[in-house]
Amino acid sequence: MKKFVQLALIFLFYYFGVQVKAWLSLPIPGSIIGLLLLLGFIIVFKNLAVNTHADGASILIRNFTLFFIPTTVAIILYLDLFRTWNAVSFVTVLLSTLLTIALTAWAIERSVGKGEPR
Repeated sequence: MKKFVQLALIFLFYYFGVQVKAWLSLPIPGSIIGLLLLLGFIIVFKNLAVNTHADGASILIRNFTLFFIPTTVAIILYLDLFRTWNAVSFVTVLLSTLLTIALTAWAIERSVGKGEPR
């Protein structure tokens, strides 16, 4: 029952994020807004442990590959389009992946390395 409540809370914040996006007509996806709302909720209620939702989130993480099925099907359906734009697609994917890795490493280094002497 605990996992169900945690998962429901995660989906509730997702729903709020989608609603905020619709109300304010923001260019940011509703799921990202929902995650930011959840982060804000955790920051405001400091006595709430960060990993409070870990058990519920683990259900999503274990089944994470299911979220890639629509993307894979779309790539197969539009394979001719990808063949036409393969060089542009390759460079875009490569640069965005490298940027994501660099930003993630920077954020982790800043957050983890605060208490350690250099």
